[in-house]
Amino acid sequence: MRAWLIAALLWTSALGTPRAFAQTAVTVAISYFDNNTGKAELEPLAKGMADMLITDLSQVQSLRVVERQKLNQVLAELQLSKSRFIDPTTAQKLGKGLAAKYILSGSYALVGDTLRIDARVFNVQTGAVLTSKKVEGKKDDFFALEKDVADLLIAALAVKLAPEERSSLRRNPTQSYDAWSAYANGLDAQDKGDVARARAAFQQALAADPNYRAARTASERLAAVFAQSAAQTEGQFDATFRDLDPKAANFNQRVDALLQSLADAKGPQYERKLSLLTWLARGGQLACTQTSGPAVGRVDVLIGGVPQGGVVSHCPQVQAVLMVANRLLDDPTQWDAIAKTCEHFIARLPGDKAALAYCEMLMSSFNSKKVEGAAVVSQELAEDDARILKGSAPDDWRRTLIEKRPAMRGLLQVYARQVK
Repeated sequence: MRAWLIAALLWTSALGTPRAFAQTAVTVAISYFDNNTGKAELEPLAKGMADMLITDLSQVQSLRVVERQKLNQVLAELQLSKSRFIDPTTAQKLGKGLAAKYILSGSYALVGDTLRIDARVFNVQTGAVLTSKKVEGKKDDFFALEKDVADLLIAALAVKLAPEERSSLRRNPTQSYDAWSAYANGLDAQDKGDVARARAAFQQALAADPNYRAARTASERLAAVFAQSAAQTEGQFDATFRDLDPKAANFNQRVDALLQSLADAKGPQYERKLSLLTWLARGGQLACTQTSGPAVGRVDVLIGGVPQGGVVSHCPQVQAVLMVANRLLDDPTQWDAIAKTCEHFIARLPGDKAALAYCEMLMSSFNSKKVEGAAVVSQELAEDDARILKGSAPDDWRRTLIEKRPAMRGLLQVYARQVK
């Protein structure tokens, strides 16, 4: 018996306290800090600060830190998204909703380049302030300030840190304030459902610091979401396209919906749009659900191909084809086809002011190109193509235009051949 006890003591000494005897983890929550800067553009920093504190404190085994997704969920359920979190009543209510024993909250202010953070730790059960602290420094030293806030909670709860935990808490995910700020903007956009803006912000964070792992992970996750969404859109398009019947009563509406469902900036989707437009052209189909109504401004000013003045009507199919023509203005081999395409639509839709205004704009640009000279324009186009293709961005919209140029030319040639 004695030998067994000695062996157990030696094992404990060598490996640390066995898991069965480890201290029970305390559940803590991190709320968003109040933005006292007076600048709406700094509001997302609250998301970034909470995210960093949650990430850091989650490395402490004796703490069970509530995830940010759960925080968002409870904020919505309790309708506390616009509350001041530094208020004890709000903090206590939020902490109870998160089933946390303690909650860390506070505010931040920015004066010039000086960032001040006021932090408080609340006892959720009583609502009492366990401890508070003000830290300030240059905004570029934000990461050191955040560590001070994390230390405040650890000290308030008398948490004993293992050496490896202390070391982990001192590490920063990035040394770039610009990268962290962009990442915070991405979190805010993602929470608001704006995945495109979120993805752009995460990419901006990576541009500022290519080694920022959190931003890379978030960007890759959103890229997977985009890919899945694009696949669904393309699958739905293919199924609807196969079932299109020009004799159906809703044919025009279905064509319009297909054109609007596709994004020009994505190669596979733009290819599908060109296929639909070419199919319509070859069949002599003018699938127009024309929208008409008063517009404000000058009739010669176009927004999205629609003149902003007078009474306008426009056909989405025609607008999409004329946008293709506009993108081929730098290709002298297509100048004749562009003119004939406009002639075709003006003859078919004499009352479509949008088509007329767009074609007037195309002809004006066309005449300017002719003055410059076909040889010069061709040379400029070749140089631009070479520069774009040499770049490293695979999803670049301009690269898509180059790759789909044969299909774009083919579309205009179909309309050009129909002009007598």
